[in-house]
Amino acid sequence: MLFPSVTQVLSPFVDYSMIPADVLERSCLRGTAVHDACATIARGLPVMNRTPETAGYVDSYKRWFDLIVDEVLIVETRFVDIDFGFNGEPDLVIRAKNQEIILIDNKTPVQLIKSWRLQCAAYCALVSKNGIVPARSGSLRLHPDGGIARIDYYQNSLEDFNMFLQALNLYRYFNRK
Repeated sequence: MLFPSVTQVLSPFVDYSMIPADVLERSCLRGTAVHDACATIARGLPVMNRTPETAGYVDSYKRWFDLIVDEVLIVETRFVDIDFGFNGEPDLVIRAKNQEIILIDNKTPVQLIKSWRLQCAAYCALVSKNGIVPARSGSLRLHPDGGIARIDYYQNSLEDFNMFLQALNLYRYFNRK
């Protein structure tokens, strides 16, 4: 059996039905392009594919990155938890300039979404099983006009991970053949 991703597990709990299909599609494409650019910056490479639609987000990320990051530990690496049976690809794990290890999930939506907390908890569990234990995690909401990025920190509580595991069990139940 192929293990579901963190995003697949949590997708039933995120409602995009109020967003017109064309707007949602453009947002998804923009989000993917922004994530690619952020990973490129984190790897120390120049961003070559900036567009007017992504430029502000990329500038916002670069400002945050230069201010906070001391060392990049992980960039978009796929991890698998064979014990619980799921996989995920955290955007970034860093050692901050204050020496704290932080898992970062890059976001382009302006509004905070409840599932992000559980997503970060699952990513932290995956990373921790592989020897890097983040002190905390956060959803980094990038500013569309290049302004200061906003980060919502989570303490990676056992309660958050247990909530994710409940979603994982529901996912398995409803996708069982």
